[in-house]
Amino acid sequence: MKTILILEDNQSSLDMLVKIVGELDLEIEVRSATNLEQAYVHMIKGSIDLFLIDIILNPHYSGDVSGIKFAEYIRQQKKYEYTPIIFVTSLDDPMLYSSRDFHCYSYIEKPYNAAHVKKNIREALLMPLQPERSESIYFRNNGLLYKKEKKRIVYIENSRRCRIIHATDGDVKLAYLPCKDILNELDSERFIQCSRYAIINKDYIEHIDIANRYIKLRGYSESVEIGVMYKKFFMRDVVYG
Repeated sequence: MKTILILEDNQSSLDMLVKIVGELDLEIEVRSATNLEQAYVHMIKGSIDLFLIDIILNPHYSGDVSGIKFAEYIRQQKKYEYTPIIFVTSLDDPMLYSSRDFHCYSYIEKPYNAAHVKKNIREALLMPLQPERSESIYFRNNGLLYKKEKKRIVYIENSRRCRIIHATDGDVKLAYLPCKDILNELDSERFIQCSRYAIINKDYIEHIDIANRYIKLRGYSESVEIGVMYKKFFMRDVVYG
């Protein structure tokens, strides 16, 4: 039996979703929540196979995206790292456009089309739970979520002031994050830290000057420094590796 958690603050909308799920010819247990507190209890105490999450849980607060934040929390839990998420949204939600590349299975729109909802739920429950390592990374900035393909990221400047993701399809300026955490998020062998303030994509290396400790990256006129403390590891992993 599969278990679905539906998080929807509007009781009538919640009842409609529960009814639609109940019409599926599948063995499904539905757990419903009208607020985040109830949802946290359900996901911690039980095992959820699919999340249906309303993006706006507090419509009286302008700019509310509580559902997105709940989805971020879900992804931080190891057992829910790949559990499918379907977002519930209204047609005029601006977040539909700014976060459509968030790591979720799909969207369902209000008012509900029962056939569409059933199709998405059925397909989501059949999707594999252990996909291949993601080739995209997601960044959150000013409440919005952005997607970058890892292969398009050339290098990352990182300082206490900010971090800048330099990519072939445009740069993104974000808040500071320790390089160790950035590398963990990237989760790819193609990236390596070459100084205290820089991480590069090895696929874009055009020239390495070991004597003067700098790297020339394809498509960029500025060189990236190889830090004194990082030179030995950089040579081992890139030059000789």
